[in-house]
Amino acid sequence: MAWFDNNEMWEIFYDCMFDRESFVVANQQCQQILDLVNQPVTSVLDMACGPGRHVLGFSRLNKQVTGVDLSGYLLNQAANLIDQEQLNANLVHSDLLAYQPELKFDLITNLFTSFGYYAEPADNQQLLNHAFNWLNQNGVLVIDTFGKEQAAHAIEPVHCTEYDNGDLRFERPLLVDNMRVYSNEWILVRDNQAHRWEYEHFVYSAEELTQMLHQAGFKSVEIYGSLSKDDYDLAAERLVAVARK
Repeated sequence: MAWFDNNEMWEIFYDCMFDRESFVVANQQCQQILDLVNQPVTSVLDMACGPGRHVLGFSRLNKQVTGVDLSGYLLNQAANLIDQEQLNANLVHSDLLAYQPELKFDLITNLFTSFGYYAEPADNQQLLNHAFNWLNQNGVLVIDTFGKEQAAHAIEPVHCTEYDNGDLRFERPLLVDNMRVYSNEWILVRDNQAHRWEYEHFVYSAEELTQMLHQAGFKSVEIYGSLSKDDYDLAAERLVAVARK
């Protein structure tokens, strides 16, 4: 079983990954993404949508939005939130490599560092190939992740985050396999219990990601350091790629 297919893990770590503020930020990010795209968008696919933070945001902006994720637990969270607000959105429980949409999209998003999860490099390339094929003519793919340059520049041997509810999360990240893979261990201390989660995924430089997008067929790729179009430099906290079909 792939680490991202572990529903128990998502349930345990949900509160420290997806707090209320993260939903507010996601709502703002949806408008930033539409500004980045800078062309009419009617239909949106959010790949690896998780608990639907951006699905909700795009739906509030009256877009026809579909969210796909492998985690049944996270999709249930998304479905409950969609029902609460009586929004119109489509959720699909599927591995992205097996997903077969009936219609194409104007915009596809992959956000919150949700790229590079497959254990085989060819599968990560195949996901970009699929995204290209799932887009309408002149459609746009937006990827929001963190780059290899950022990981190498800012990585800390141990990092601790304290939450308002008293939880403590310790992280022990590493760059391994000739700096191709970001490997991390999380230890969550909650109510005198410790929960441990290990995960790893491929991490790409801006140049590597650009080459992969061109290989998938995209005719142009813009690289930014944020969804606000900041430069991608050592001060950047994110790697944002805007790929146009």
